[in-house]
Amino acid sequence: MRVYITSNSPGELAGWVRPVAKKLKEKREDVETVLIIPPCQYASGKEVGVARSFFGIKYVLGPRDYMRYILSGRSFPFTRKAGEKEGVCVFLGGDPFHTVLVSRKLRLPAVAYLQRPRWRRQFERFMVMDERIKKENFLQQKVEPEKVVVVGDLTVDAVEVQLEDEKVFDDECRLEGPVISIMPGSRPQIACNMILFFLRACEVIKQEFARAQFFLIFSPFLKEKELFNLDRAKINKIFPVPGVEPIRKGDKLHLLTSGGLEAEVVVEGRYRILSLSDLVLTIPGTNTAELAYLGVPMLVTVPLTRPELIPLDGLAGVAGDFPFLGAVIKRWVVKKYNESIRFCSIPNIRAGREIVPEVRGKIRPEDVADEAIRLLKDKKRLSSISLELKKVGGVPGAASRVADVILEVAGGN
Repeated sequence: MRVYITSNSPGELAGWVRPVAKKLKEKREDVETVLIIPPCQYASGKEVGVARSFFGIKYVLGPRDYMRYILSGRSFPFTRKAGEKEGVCVFLGGDPFHTVLVSRKLRLPAVAYLQRPRWRRQFERFMVMDERIKKENFLQQKVEPEKVVVVGDLTVDAVEVQLEDEKVFDDECRLEGPVISIMPGSRPQIACNMILFFLRACEVIKQEFARAQFFLIFSPFLKEKELFNLDRAKINKIFPVPGVEPIRKGDKLHLLTSGGLEAEVVVEGRYRILSLSDLVLTIPGTNTAELAYLGVPMLVTVPLTRPELIPLDGLAGVAGDFPFLGAVIKRWVVKKYNESIRFCSIPNIRAGREIVPEVRGKIRPEDVADEAIRLLKDKKRLSSISLELKKVGGVPGAASRVADVILEVAGGN
């Protein structure tokens, strides 16, 4: 049996694909999982290499080969064999159009992990996080109830998989002083700018907490060379951010800022450090769901001083690249979107109220630092945030339920 998964962004590959591929292999030994990675404007170039390390992934088809397969009909070793009856295409992130396209080409049924119905006639099953999403986003849109299955949050299972590898809660690991970690994301265009933004905020925090320790949680989907080219980041023209010098101490890389701040770069064992952090400075994304499950307080940051520099999906992203008018269009789209949403972090969205503070709009690194300092001085509030996060962080088991749906549909076509 072959399972064809389409996914592309780093967060979805690590947060959704990895736990599902692992669970599929555990449930059925003869499953061959093929991961198809379509082109993505947020790609770092490391997606294929990282995905090949995931347990349960048999083949990986990168963006270039995917386009060759779709446009020229070029065959690959894992192309569906004649007479092969069992198989399914699975959407786990990106644009569901690619899953539909592969499904039609392979003449296999398709299922999707989606929170809003798209291509509803093309998918045999929709897998959703909870009953509220099923009712409000699917049943009220007249999607047949039997097509919608509540499975839970795959991100929780992704954290569990990584915790098993890292043995995060190792009692031998202790850190002194307040521990502040920064999570700038896994998309190169955003991460490089946010690293400098957060490092400047950390310089201000350091003035208040002299013994504080700082860590940069560096995504495995980013290239280390990015850290040696931070002076080229566009944010240098917007804020007075610090100069940064990467230095090696043994087998570890550290960033030393012009203001005297030192931050250790963490690639392996990220959850080990996060679990010991008093506060994490982060941007919106699946990382906020990971932190919620761990119960780690966070300060979610969205600088909108120059919204035209933010990469956008779809037509807005294409139009935003037009000369002259592109910047105007982007500023308008970002402004309207920001006004239309109450919260941008996953735990706040789930709770329907503020659990973790969000700093959004025309803000400076110093504004983020001021809010972080207030939080670090308020131990009672940090404890309360941690408890509330654990309540909305979810429970493991989604990957197993997703795998069950996939195997059911694959075996019944």
